[in-house]
Amino acid sequence: MNVHSKRQITEQFMCDFIQDAPESCSTLKSRTEETNHNVRNMAFSAYNDIIFTAAQRGVISNFTQQNAHRLKQTEKLAEYHGSQLNLTLADLPLICPKEEELQKLLDISLALEKKWMPQWHATPQGEAAHRASFDRIARKKREFCTVDMDKLFANVRTWDGLLEEMKRTTWD
Repeated sequence: MNVHSKRQITEQFMCDFIQDAPESCSTLKSRTEETNHNVRNMAFSAYNDIIFTAAQRGVISNFTQQNAHRLKQTEKLAEYHGSQLNLTLADLPLICPKEEELQKLLDISLALEKKWMPQWHATPQGEAAHRASFDRIARKKREFCTVDMDKLFANVRTWDGLLEEMKRTTWD
């Protein structure tokens, strides 16, 4: 399967790998509506970690911990930070891999793509698309980073204090 393909991965799987599923393949090919995407990405995981840390540090009350579902709290925090404040994961205090580590990861990733998808890798857009995608994820979106909880929670004692702290965009 080619993750760079314009075709949905489910269509590739059903049409290219499952030999005895022509009706399923046809249905997937004729689909006109967008498929659901998993919105629980790295940023969502980071917000979930913030909720978990807030609970561990007593920022979220025992009552709330017992009566609120953590994923719902995570969704609300992500909505607040992303939509209301118009900030991203990259605006939080982060601990990120060093550039040398990112380069090693990129080199390994390129080697695996060349091995597993040699036809794609050999195309003019193959390696360039891979490098651009890696740069966007690793350096712009900073998805290989983790939130520095010690910095984020350094002056936080309450939920409102956490929300206030998350408005910051500069960290020492």
